[in-house]
Amino acid sequence: MKRWTWIAGIVCVFGIFTNGRALAAHCRKNPTPCAKTNGEAQPDVTLRILRNFLVIVEGQFGDSRERQNFILDTGTAPSIVNASLVKELALTPAPSTMSMIGKIVPAQWAVLPELDVGPIHATALQVQIQDLSALEHNLGMTLAGIVGMDVLGKSDFRLDYDKKLLTFGATPEQGIPVSFDALRGIAVASVKVDGKPKRLLVDTGSDRIALLGVDFKGTEGLGLHRTSQQGSNLAHKSVPVQVFYAPDIVLGDQHFNVQKAYFISGSPEPGFDGLLGVRALGFRALAYNREREAIYLQK
Repeated sequence: MKRWTWIAGIVCVFGIFTNGRALAAHCRKNPTPCAKTNGEAQPDVTLRILRNFLVIVEGQFGDSRERQNFILDTGTAPSIVNASLVKELALTPAPSTMSMIGKIVPAQWAVLPELDVGPIHATALQVQIQDLSALEHNLGMTLAGIVGMDVLGKSDFRLDYDKKLLTFGATPEQGIPVSFDALRGIAVASVKVDGKPKRLLVDTGSDRIALLGVDFKGTEGLGLHRTSQQGSNLAHKSVPVQVFYAPDIVLGDQHFNVQKAYFISGSPEPGFDGLLGVRALGFRALAYNREREAIYLQK
């Protein structure tokens, strides 16, 4: 039986409706920014791209000289620290909850003293704690965590898949714009899937187009087919997957075609209807403009 794992969206966006708001409140109450850049020109940050979509960036915790591997994921808010590092980082976990395909499940969060990614220096960062061991095994590498837009969104940047570079600083307003919600830490694109309006989470942590829902409501005419595939999430839960073929996807008045798209059975998420894997539609780069509060998808 074929299995595949979602890094973000239904997996990592749990903080949007719980800890994401708490983090925003913390930043408003403290005069020192939760994340800032040093204001100097920065060299490009070299990336690793796994499986043609998954972005790996190096970062470090505070004064530690050890560089660690982080997944860079626009579909994650708040960021995640691997549970294996809790003792090493002297974190104090506190109980929380997260939404996993609409289901509320127990979780933990903590305040991370410092995190550096490129020129971004984050302090007093509220993070979720997750066991990433299964993901590490799947990728064949150690992971310190998953860096989301609560960190990256503190600076303009451009992610270039072909050049494998992350460039910080002013970015041109080129490509298809998608509004970024700074409070929730996500960008949700208005699209049409075979003529049906959908809200899809812009997600570098997936290479799929996937719709979420508890039943077939709103999927009439898509021609869903049962499949032996199973999806798994960071809570180690399996979910059924159905497939539909060659949907017409309209984004920013442009038509896109993919061979397959997916329907994931489960309770719907209140903030979006599915996932828009950036690489699924052939985008070669993604740029974020903080002043415009927009993510630009670039061919």
